[in-house]
Amino acid sequence: PGLSEHPVTHADELMDIIDAGALNRSTGTTSANADSSRSHAVLQLSLRKDVGRIKNKEHGRLTFIDLAGSERGADTSKACRTTR
Repeated sequence: PGLSEHPVTHADELMDIIDAGALNRSTGTTSANADSSRSHAVLQLSLRKDVGRIKNKEHGRLTFIDLAGSERGADTSKACRTTR
């Protein structure tokens, strides 16, 4: 849990990190959604390459944000209070 940085060079390494992050997410059951996310997640990819004599120069950045479920309390009458 919390912010961390992991350098990767291959897609399978990235997928392992994404899988580990998914295991740390909190979920709860609501009447609107059986597997509602109760936590936010951010994945930021910084694309780097060597440019001439400049090593490891950032040349692009992608940011993916998954916000926690937004079911309204009125729509989740069967949800326990801690998952609202």
